[in-house]
Amino acid sequence: MTDRRHETSDMNPKYIVYFAVGLVLVGLVIQIGIAWMFRLFEREQTQRESRPALVEAPKPVPQPRLQINPQGDLEELRRQENEILSTYAWIDRDRGIARIPIDRAIELFPERQKQ
Repeated sequence: MTDRRHETSDMNPKYIVYFAVGLVLVGLVIQIGIAWMFRLFEREQTQRESRPALVEAPKPVPQPRLQINPQGDLEELRRQENEILSTYAWIDRDRGIARIPIDRAIELFPERQKQ
């Protein structure tokens, strides 16, 4: 009968045991670290829930205001703009600032440039 033994020159089996023990130890350290971290997070969460919130709840968003009559709104806007552009009115009476019709302003502009 032949004596059969493993090859001893390639690798020493004790290094496999060292690796396995190291792997188990690293796994244990990771598990302990994760458990510690979860306890820390739970403590912070209970503290956060026990103190009053600094942010108020958001107000409900108002419904959109849709134009019922867009053409009528545009006509009203243009009417108001034309009234502003074609009438006299005081802007600041105390300082003597008045609004004049745009046609009159166009007539006065070249005269003021000559002065």
